[in-house]
Amino acid sequence: MNFVKYTEPDFEHYYALVSNEDVMKQITERAIPETEARTQFDTMLDYNLRSLCGHYRVNLQDDAGVAYAKLIQDEDNPSRAEMGYMILPEHWGQGHGTAIASRLIIQAQAAGIELLYAVIDPSNAASRQILLRQNFESTWTGDYDGLPGEILELNLRPGR
Repeated sequence: MNFVKYTEPDFEHYYALVSNEDVMKQITERAIPETEARTQFDTMLDYNLRSLCGHYRVNLQDDAGVAYAKLIQDEDNPSRAEMGYMILPEHWGQGHGTAIASRLIIQAQAAGIELLYAVIDPSNAASRQILLRQNFESTWTGDYDGLPGEILELNLRPGR
């Protein structure tokens, strides 16, 4: 598995994920239309150019773009960052979510991030289990931008 920061030619890989209703039902509760996806993707490309962290196309051996991963530092507090991931349904249940989460934790530590968090749909048992196995702790559940949300956090400070 390798992570490559998204670049302009990767839009089709990103769109394959966000236009998939199964992928998006526990993220936005809807597939993202192409024009909206393009706007989001352009914003992601801009972030990738100005940050060591970013938005990544995840490749599995001969399969390019089967997943998306993000590690985004908080603009007001760069010692905090949000991580997230999406995986095409045909690759679910194969350990890729765990591998992606582990890799993002390592990247966060290398970037000096002290607090890593993820926002999930509380009904997404698979993502919740992946994060709990990585020692994340649930810190909040409620309405998150109009959708059900749960925040799980991992303290990366040395000596914790």
